[in-house]
Amino acid sequence: MSSFDKLCEAFEQIDRGDFTAIFNAKSVEVLNALMEMSGVDGIDAYLHFILAAVAADGTLAEEEFALIKPVFDREAGKDVTYEEAVDMFKEMGLDDPAAYKDVIDTMVDIIGVFDDGLKDNIVLLSLMVCAVDGNVSEEEKDWIRQLVEPLTIQVDAMDVIDEFLGKAGVFMLGTCDGDKPRMRVLGLKIRLDGGLFFAVGSFKDVYKQLRANPNCEILASVGPEFLRWDGKAVFVEDPRLKLIVANMMPELIKMYDEMGWKLAFFTLQDDTAEIVDVSNQKKKLF
Repeated sequence: MSSFDKLCEAFEQIDRGDFTAIFNAKSVEVLNALMEMSGVDGIDAYLHFILAAVAADGTLAEEEFALIKPVFDREAGKDVTYEEAVDMFKEMGLDDPAAYKDVIDTMVDIIGVFDDGLKDNIVLLSLMVCAVDGNVSEEEKDWIRQLVEPLTIQVDAMDVIDEFLGKAGVFMLGTCDGDKPRMRVLGLKIRLDGGLFFAVGSFKDVYKQLRANPNCEILASVGPEFLRWDGKAVFVEDPRLKLIVANMMPELIKMYDEMGWKLAFFTLQDDTAEIVDVSNQKKKLF
């Protein structure tokens, strides 16, 4: 018997009181974590994860209903009976949930990019929902295995960086000025052709520093997390970049044109990037 089958069996046989206590405690932990994630409706995401687990074998068992009755009550806005929940289950298409489960699988994978621990807890809750009736079916086991497999989608690290910098609003660029470090605040970023580009005035010291020594670092923070992206600045000539900035910040381009100044655009190469939290837990992007 595999370790996964043993885990399923353990939850099938666990004392009901202990089962409910563990499920409730993990639910609170997952809800709190989801609600802290920027851009995520924590309660709605939690409900989708739970419903997908219930739908893994296309049926709503009475034990599953008893465990997650508040989900159906919230959805209906009233005290729901088991028979009414079965009707809701079918109306939502959860008796044939293939497409719905694909969406949930993708959501779990994306969350796992930012927090492995949260993904593990979501998978654990999903397994418990499947085991509450005392039998984890083969269809349910296949669903859980799908969640714990490596990413089934390719999450572009540059998209993660772009989103993080967008949430931060402003970020720091670190350069070398001879043997001294220099920092300045940036806010302009441009996503183009799969890359991420920044701009500085070609008349500024920061441009001269990057030309003399291209080693640099982007640093940004969002809540308790920090993004560190370091590499070598590579300047590019692409007229589309100025057009994009002109659309984003027309007054800036107007001022530069009037003063005869030029924006110099660069990206990072030979680079590494990671997201680090205050407890020094690291998520390497590349």
